[in-house]
Amino acid sequence: MFEKYKYLIGKSKAEIVSILGQEFNFYPANIWDYKIYKTWWGKEVILYLDFQNEVVYDIKIKVSYWKFN
Repeated sequence: MFEKYKYLIGKSKAEIVSILGQEFNFYPANIWDYKIYKTWWGKEVILYLDFQNEVVYDIKIKVSYWKFN
């Protein structure tokens, strides 16, 4: 799944917005996140973009599940 998003490395913030949309990211922030998908039973996959000098430097994908207390 990670390989699918490697093309985003090196893209500017403006390019990311045109590709993925604005979502709820604070434009000046250095880390943006995008929800890739969420299932009805609580599995979430989140894409994190790390910017340096307004350009994507690194990407991470986090998978999480609902936790019942």
